[in-house]
Amino acid sequence: MNRRLIGAAAVTAAALAVPLATGPLADRTVRVAAPLAAPVAGVPAAADRQSALVAAEDRRLLTLVSTIRPGSAPYTIALDGVDTLVLTAGGLPYGLADLTARGAATVEPDGAVLLTRHVFVAPGARLDLHAPGRALRMRSEAAGFVSLVAWKADLTLAGVDGERLTVTSWDPAARGPDRAVEDGRAYVRDVSGAMTVRHTDVTFLGFWAGRTGGVAWTGSSRQEATGSVTDSSFRNNHYGAFASRGERLTVSGATFAGNAVDGLCLHRSTAETTIRSSTARDNGRHGFAADQGSEAVSFTDVTAAGNRAHGIFFSGSPLAEGPSAGGAPLHGYGEVVITGGVLRGNGRAGLRVVDGADVTVAGTRVADNRDGIVLVDTAAPTTVQDAVVTGAHRFGISVDGGSAALAGNEVTGGQTAIRVRDATATVVRNTVAKATEHGISVVGRAAGSAVERNTVGGRGPSGLDTFRLDAGLPVELSGNDVEGWETDRDNWAYWAAFVPNHPMLVLWVVVLGIPAGLALRGRRHPLVPGTAPYRDVLRQERPPAVRVDVGRRVVISEKAA
Repeated sequence: MNRRLIGAAAVTAAALAVPLATGPLADRTVRVAAPLAAPVAGVPAAADRQSALVAAEDRRLLTLVSTIRPGSAPYTIALDGVDTLVLTAGGLPYGLADLTARGAATVEPDGAVLLTRHVFVAPGARLDLHAPGRALRMRSEAAGFVSLVAWKADLTLAGVDGERLTVTSWDPAARGPDRAVEDGRAYVRDVSGAMTVRHTDVTFLGFWAGRTGGVAWTGSSRQEATGSVTDSSFRNNHYGAFASRGERLTVSGATFAGNAVDGLCLHRSTAETTIRSSTARDNGRHGFAADQGSEAVSFTDVTAAGNRAHGIFFSGSPLAEGPSAGGAPLHGYGEVVITGGVLRGNGRAGLRVVDGADVTVAGTRVADNRDGIVLVDTAAPTTVQDAVVTGAHRFGISVDGGSAALAGNEVTGGQTAIRVRDATATVVRNTVAKATEHGISVVGRAAGSAVERNTVGGRGPSGLDTFRLDAGLPVELSGNDVEGWETDRDNWAYWAAFVPNHPMLVLWVVVLGIPAGLALRGRRHPLVPGTAPYRDVLRQERPPAVRVDVGRRVVISEKAA
């Protein structure tokens, strides 16, 4: 019987543990997303080579800055056997003709201009490459590449509407763009100056780092970079476009497509960036990204589609959590405004905001992403209103930590339409339809949250899910219409969530279920009256015991002895 009891207990515990091992864990499971594959494939040796090339570029530029000849005419200087044309400050801006006249570029038979040397625009100088209908090809091959860098100087790349300028890397031997990044690749960069890009198509530029990643605006703690992008495209670069310590950048009518990392990356304290009517699609990581101290970013009528990670990603996390070598500030960042636009078909979330303060999302359409809108540890005031979220998402709108207000949104389809976990959120006047697990779910430490005047439709375990709240933390529920919700408690996801949140259930089933099961078994197989106490053969065939009278003298005869 002991064996049967132990076996029954093991079977019962195993059956109850199945949801713990195989089912979703009621939103309390910490899901660590697999890291994205490195955007640049290659063995460590190739990575080391690219990193070394970036370091060599840094040294070359710093040497050029330290050896500038003030007041001199433009000159060519050789550093480590590589020629660089230095354009010094001197009044009128330089143009494409100056590059050819000074031996840094040649005109090819098809009319394109091939840049054959590095070009360095010195502080105070201006280079205006206004060349409608022309192509600027930047030499880039296994033997080396060229760059176009303006240092505390102004740089313009421009065509006109209908006659665009094309800027691309160029392998003379292959007679085409340089598609290999392992040995470095041509790039354009402005350092603490102003760079303007108009009616220009930029392709196959950049490698390894943001500052050498394609077209880059990079400032410093003393002087930020600035500039604008108008009606231009950035395709098949390492980064489409990159900004670090930039200020008041404006982007309008731009396309960022098929780049290895981000379409547009705002990094390291880039502030007051305005992005309007622009598209980021099919990029290797995010469509639009802002992190590392960037703030005051506005997106108006942008489209982010088919990017491998997030359509729009913003991180307002502090640059340090305590004393640091650089003395970085401990405060967070924010002031993110997303108005209108479409975020569709991205591999992770349409929008993800982490640690942002003062975040506003209004009237944005979000469709067919793994998750719709995800807010993590955001701070007030953070609002999502009048957004339309559709598709087979896990979460339509998710507030995970921090605080937020969700009002007037429409969420259709997916597993959980609106989720609030360990956060303080007001969920008011939202419309949920066709959800398959929970309409509105409030989980964990959600003190101070309110769910009011929402209309919830769909089918699953619960329309309003509050059974996973921490004990003693009520949520204000009032005026919600759940007539359109069909409760389905035969749903595997419901029980997979219910069991781990009620761990004592397993103990009580074992304690009460096994005796009940044994009693039921006894009723199904009753003993026939007169049956011996033991049925097993061994006990039935055992010889009867021999009675020995203790204390009575036994006489053994001599014959027997």
